[in-house]
Amino acid sequence: MIHPRLSVRVRRAALVCLSGGLLLVGASSTPVAADTQPSIRVDNDTLTVDTSLGRPASGGTREISVSVDGAEKTRGELTVTFDASGLKDFFPASTSLVPCDPDGDLIGECDHPHQRLVLVPAKATAAGRSGRIRITAKVDGKVQDTAEVTVRVTDPGPVFDRAPTGFTDVEPGSRLDLPGGFSNYSRYHGYRSVVVGVYFPDGLSPVEEFGNCAYKEDRADPSPTNTGVVTMSCKLTGPFPPGGSYDLDLGPVEVGHQAVSRSIHYSARPERADGEGPERLQGRPGRGRPLTFTERGDDATHVRIGSLPATTTVRTTNQADFSVNRVTLKGKVGDVVDADFFFVNNGPGSVGAVFDSESDNETAQVIELAMPQGITVVKTPEGCRKVPAPRVDKKAKARKKANGPLYRCWQRRMDKSALMPPGHFEHFSFSVRLDKPGRSDDNTADRGYVLIKTELTVDEFDGDKDNNRSTISLDVKGAPGASATSAEQHTASRRAAIDGAASGVVLACAAHLPWRRRGIRPSAIGTGDTSGTSEDAAVSEGTEPTR
Repeated sequence: MIHPRLSVRVRRAALVCLSGGLLLVGASSTPVAADTQPSIRVDNDTLTVDTSLGRPASGGTREISVSVDGAEKTRGELTVTFDASGLKDFFPASTSLVPCDPDGDLIGECDHPHQRLVLVPAKATAAGRSGRIRITAKVDGKVQDTAEVTVRVTDPGPVFDRAPTGFTDVEPGSRLDLPGGFSNYSRYHGYRSVVVGVYFPDGLSPVEEFGNCAYKEDRADPSPTNTGVVTMSCKLTGPFPPGGSYDLDLGPVEVGHQAVSRSIHYSARPERADGEGPERLQGRPGRGRPLTFTERGDDATHVRIGSLPATTTVRTTNQADFSVNRVTLKGKVGDVVDADFFFVNNGPGSVGAVFDSESDNETAQVIELAMPQGITVVKTPEGCRKVPAPRVDKKAKARKKANGPLYRCWQRRMDKSALMPPGHFEHFSFSVRLDKPGRSDDNTADRGYVLIKTELTVDEFDGDKDNNRSTISLDVKGAPGASATSAEQHTASRRAAIDGAASGVVLACAAHLPWRRRGIRPSAIGTGDTSGTSEDAAVSEGTEPTR
């Protein structure tokens, strides 16, 4: 069937209707801008904070981020209010508990949608309590959303809070009385038994043992001069109700003859039951009367509420003295000689063998060596490295005479909890070839130096700083200016060339060997292998360390 052809007017009308319908459809799918109601978002609705008693919270969070979603699409003035007035008794008066709080009334109003809450440790009186911080978002003064953050203060339980702050100018070999005590800072929990711990560092030791205590001794340094670290753990049977305070008589502590400055540490905790009943203390059982406690009276001294955890510092009249040895490199031109550099503690005090700020770093720099000119280092000890020479400006008219090679040596001590008692030292054995030594302006043989150089200062315990630096000098036969014949010098030059080639092979092989670290060892000075070298050797001057 043939359809009649539509007229032009009919077709134009259909196109107009179709276009209008498409415009209406497009208009209905376009969103219309409207006000967005802001909402408060916190990344955690609970803050767990410690008290000022020094015991950390278990997995608690002290910091929370607060944001207002949709703030950028809000029409009007947005403010975020923090109200922590209910926590006024929880924290010290000077604490900035909430942001935007210039008058310190614990109510702050911020005009920025992103804020952060960070809480400091609470007061001891707030132990075990909880409260809330209320957050309100407003636009032009009208409330849009609210939220709450719960603040919980940990319940520390027993805390060791009575001990002397410290003793000064103590004579080595004397004894000090050691009063102590603890309190149950829990508001709700009582305890049947409490374990008290006392940590005595090396140089300080308890005079009396108690039958209800266990003792562990740690001799990380097996030398006879090390008395060892002693940890005492004592079980006290209560009951200990909430809020109770108790005093202890820990007896005297003896100050060792090599002690310089040491600190005693204390602890208190509830007894932990194990699968077989009461907790078993670790260590050797003590011999003697049991350690007892008495209720604390109003006249008790050395109570440490404001400075916990409690420690007692003992500073003696002792000092230590570090020194380095003087070395003379002696021989003929071309000889390879051994040079042993060491620094030693001359005593009388023992010092901690940590010479950098990182306790787990076993490569603390302790020695700097500037070798004299005219020598070639053919063997470098483990733990020492050559410092790259500074760049020299070739265009400069006046060039300074080049210095000898510079080396820095590291500690090589694995156990950094040990002390360095008198007589202990670390040594660094080099092998050098004696070339033609350089001459200074006054026509004397050039000298180097060995210097104690650590990241931490040793001034606080080193009684004599003049011996912290010493010289490295040369005594070379056949050097320029000496009575050596041309034939002798020619022979020495050939020998130096042969030794240099052999040394290059040794160094090339040594470059592929892995570095190893080793601890301090009181080995003898100058006992290295000197086979194949001259009868003359490096002379190490000065007092040899005690072995």
